[in-house]
Amino acid sequence: MLALGCLLASPTLRAQNINEWAPNEISASYGVSLLGASINTLIDVFGIARILDDETQEEIASIRSGGSKGIINASYLYHTSSVFAVGGNVGFNRLSVQLQDKTGSMTAASANIIFAMVDAKLNWFRRDIFGMYSKAGLGVMCINGNLMEENGGNLWLPTAQLSLIGMELGRQFCGFAEIGAGMQGILQVGLKYHF
Repeated sequence: MLALGCLLASPTLRAQNINEWAPNEISASYGVSLLGASINTLIDVFGIARILDDETQEEIASIRSGGSKGIINASYLYHTSSVFAVGGNVGFNRLSVQLQDKTGSMTAASANIIFAMVDAKLNWFRRDIFGMYSKAGLGVMCINGNLMEENGGNLWLPTAQLSLIGMELGRQFCGFAEIGAGMQGILQVGLKYHF
């Protein structure tokens, strides 16, 4: 942690001017969803279960953990300098959950999550073909599916992403991985193109 703090304290010392010739960056990625692993928390915190009608709420004894196939994401960033970039991203995630009533019978339910966020990126280390960065995003997500029928089909909520450590390997075309928390997942891998 101390080494990471030292690196973050001096981003301009390590950043190269790699983006002077290519200020635009587009990327496509796949993320591992933390939401899929903790669907109960999502339901409790954001009140998805309260959207169901009263009769259904009384019948539901428990909500089993659900799953996600992962998060598909596309983004664009513009580098204002070799250290800082701003832009945005859009993505999609599909969640499924098993509802169990008092008799033990299971019912499948699902929700599609579509989101859009504005992003800021800080390049804090760059040497030749290897770079490290941090990224933060803030935006909105829309949840729809058969869990949302009592709310007009859609539930709009704020969302965010904080990727403390991002690594990229390559020059104009490169692969990358990010570790963080939020809507894009706890682990995200993908491809970037600078132009």
